[in-house]
Amino acid sequence: MMRENEKSLRAIAMLRYQAERYQAMGNGSMCQRINADIRRLTDQMSEEVKH
Repeated sequence: MMRENEKSLRAIAMLRYQAERYQAMGNGSMCQRINADIRRLTDQMSEEVKH
């Protein structure tokens, strides 16, 4: 369980970095897509914690 959370946290950090880079380049659509992925991962993590 902890290992999965660590992997998810690392993935979220990487996605946040990518979103910042796309935003800096002015690519809003990719930034939005990556932010949706971040929301999906955080929702998935919160569901795992509840169970």
